[in-house]
Amino acid sequence: MANAFGVLVDDLKLDGMDRYNKKTKTQEDRAREAMKAQAVAYNEARSYVNGVKDFYGDGTSTLCLIFNGTGETLYYVDDHDWFGILCRTPYPIEIGNGQCASFLHVHDIGPSLRGSEAAVIYRGKQKDGLSRDFVLTWITPFAAWNTNKAYCEMSEVGHSSSWDDIYNRASDSDYTADIHRDGMDVEVSTASGSSPVFSAILSIPYSP
Repeated sequence: MANAFGVLVDDLKLDGMDRYNKKTKTQEDRAREAMKAQAVAYNEARSYVNGVKDFYGDGTSTLCLIFNGTGETLYYVDDHDWFGILCRTPYPIEIGNGQCASFLHVHDIGPSLRGSEAAVIYRGKQKDGLSRDFVLTWITPFAAWNTNKAYCEMSEVGHSSSWDDIYNRASDSDYTADIHRDGMDVEVSTASGSSPVFSAILSIPYSP
């Protein structure tokens, strides 16, 4: 997990906390402590992708950050490039609970003048332990007069929409999108400009 940052929040980590020591740990417990560690993981991941962007230089790109606060591991399933490619590092195969993945997606090289427009699917568990697939999508067009987009979907395992359908819905999205249902919270956002930060936060509801 070379480009997943932050301390893994697992049962072993919770054993060192008075609140959980010698007690049965739950997904909700791990999610609670992961969200408390979000800022540190996010800052480390942001620093990394900023460095990759500096290496890449000018040009349309998307600085992507995915934080896992679900209390379980997120596993890479699939990805799709409508336009553009990854720069230097691949999508992490796993994103541990409490960790933030980061990677840079850049525009196509050549005469096409296309932007950074892609999606990645990760598999994780909602609050009741049921596995779900999460589609995380960003659209950063090459043309400055077009609006950047962020979009997300949640589906049963192996039943994500077609890439064409995902792209059509993402094109009608805005700077932010979210899902709050079935014991799952997914929030994605982007910003204006030719190299925005795309942020995705996956978490579950938890008590204080």
